Amino acid sequence: MSSGGRKLVTTVNRLLAGSNTRIATSRPATQYRTNGYEYMERCGFIRQSFSGGYYLLPMGARVLHKLVSVIDQEMRSVGACKMSAPILAPAYIWKQSGRWESIGAELYRLEDRHEAQFCLGPTHEEMFTHLVATENISYRSLPLRLYQIDRKFRDEMSPQSGLMRAKEFWMKDMYTFDVSESAAIETYNEVCGAYESVFHRLLLPVTKDYYYYCHIVYTVKANQGTIGGSQSHEYHVISETAGMDTLYTCDKCGHAVNYEVTGDSATGILPDCPLNEEKCPVSQYKGVEVAHAFFLGTTYSEKFEALYDKQKLCEMGCYGIGVSRLLQTIIEHSLAVNNGRMIWPVSIAPMNVCITPLGNKKDIQLISKAMDLYDKLDSRYPGEVVLDDRSQLSIGERVRHIELLGYPIAVVIGLKLQENHFELHLQSEKDKIIKVVQVDELIETIDNILKYY
Repeated sequence: MSSGGRKLVTTVNRLLAGSNTRIATSRPATQYRTNGYEYMERCGFIRQSFSGGYYLLPMGARVLHKLVSVIDQEMRSVGACKMSAPILAPAYIWKQSGRWESIGAELYRLEDRHEAQFCLGPTHEEMFTHLVATENISYRSLPLRLYQIDRKFRDEMSPQSGLMRAKEFWMKDMYTFDVSESAAIETYNEVCGAYESVFHRLLLPVTKDYYYYCHIVYTVKANQGTIGGSQSHEYHVISETAGMDTLYTCDKCGHAVNYEVTGDSATGILPDCPLNEEKCPVSQYKGVEVAHAFFLGTTYSEKFEALYDKQKLCEMGCYGIGVSRLLQTIIEHSLAVNNGRMIWPVSIAPMNVCITPLGNKKDIQLISKAMDLYDKLDSRYPGEVVLDDRSQLSIGERVRHIELLGYPIAVVIGLKLQENHFELHLQSEKDKIIKVVQVDELIETIDNILKYY
């Protein structure tokens, strides 16, 4: 509560979302800056702390929290259990897997005061497998699907593009344990299905149809890299401006592979293409990898003796989503396909409703009307309403910035409107239709937009 007895109102200034509207053209470009990166800085989602490290400001943190919630819901749908493992991993566990030496300079290594060696985990196959190996599980515990969403660390040689390639990042990593290879493949398919549900909810539908490449996440055949295992697939959002991987797709069936797998597209032969033709018509795209699935088999369970019933090796899989990278990718995608406009999926919009009184703080009647509406909407949609208090900006600047931030619903209040009437702006409307509505209709419209989320 504030000193006056009234609850503290969530305002644009308190979210640090209104003070840097002109920042995009005023900072030197010290690294590769994509449209999404510029947007997040300009709109107050992130601030750079050092090369590869970023503050998530309140708006960015809100989106990340909602993104985590969407992922949690879909992971629960496949019976996954959320937990938390130490970020700091002892060296002896990584040495047991052989990756202490093989992973190279990207691994952050350190020692404590007793000269014990540790690393900051870029991924947690070793930790989760070691945990299960010590639990003495039986077949009744399987399938076991454990995941976490936490910070990871990688000493990137060349951090770039904001959250796309950073030294510290948020990742969802899941590790699964099954009784047999066939059961593990079934898990693999179920988790991939849950991933597709995540992307659909984020307006990034998964499809094999290459004709709609600007709107898709490609499921891409990939190599296993430093993770290991016998099978893996990547999920890429096609982006010619922000993509860091080169993808080749069959123009006939949409089958896609990473350049790492093909090595050369000149032959026109794509591994595992279902058409099984000697030479496929091939197209090349740039993609942002936002998720990865690996079938590990017994690669780790054998090294750590992760057994069930004390004698049988668990068949494993691991599944990652780059959560902070996905956040920026959603922005890159929307700006690309909506002609530079940000249209948030309602499920992860930083705030669902923005109330904007078109006047200054001296307009007592206008401010009172705005506060009354704020109280009414906030009690109905707790934590999802923000009041635009930036009286230092002109009316034109405020309206443009509201559109820039992409709030799904903006309610504009002007003294010229009748009592209990408001202008309703829907960001998803292409032609930005404005409706003048009463309070009851306003609430009903918001209910209809939010009820599925």
